[in-house]
Amino acid sequence: MLTARREERLSQLAAELTDSARYPAKISVTVIATDLNQPAGPELLLTELERRGLAPTVLINNAGFGYFGKFLDQPAEEIEAMIQVNIRAATLLAHRLGHAMARRKRGAILNVASFAALAPIPRYAVYSGAKAYLVAWSQALAHELKKSHVRVSVLCPGFTRTEFHDVARHEKSSLMQRTELTPEYVARIGLRGLERGQTVIVPGMWYRLNALLIRLLPARAAVAMSARSVR
Repeated sequence: MLTARREERLSQLAAELTDSARYPAKISVTVIATDLNQPAGPELLLTELERRGLAPTVLINNAGFGYFGKFLDQPAEEIEAMIQVNIRAATLLAHRLGHAMARRKRGAILNVASFAALAPIPRYAVYSGAKAYLVAWSQALAHELKKSHVRVSVLCPGFTRTEFHDVARHEKSSLMQRTELTPEYVARIGLRGLERGQTVIVPGMWYRLNALLIRLLPARAAVAMSARSVR
């Protein structure tokens, strides 16, 4: 099942996944267009899943976005939207679908956070904070659901070649371009980590080494380093 707000993009992806020439194994795809930016979005999606009799055994909370700019200069509606999509929607979907997984004694939840959760980035203050919530929440949830045989992982990719920075209105720095990961690589590492029961997943050796470095640095120095990386 695929869900996002742009139905035409979802339908295009569904057509690719069900193309027998590309994927010989038969794949069935259900498309449900939902705008998780709206407060009622998560509940509308859950209601539609119930109406269609769909009970996902794997939830990938991949919806998310950020805006680049000084916190005090950002409009309140942009801040609310980041909190709505990055925190509220992911939490509510996992809460409802996690109940069903726990009852069945099987399932998996992959929350997509960001390297910004591990290394807070000035001018991405709300985004970094929202993704840090996903990491802490996922770690606690993984422990809670362990006896229910429901795996919970959180993926923390660094700069990735997607539309993220276009939406964020942020021109990529030279460092960002040099250290970019492909979406295919990030997805592969994320799913492999979920299958292996890894709680916090950081794709890419460069980012894993920096994650270790950040633990050793004073917090103020780590934040300053993050600020320089996005200039």
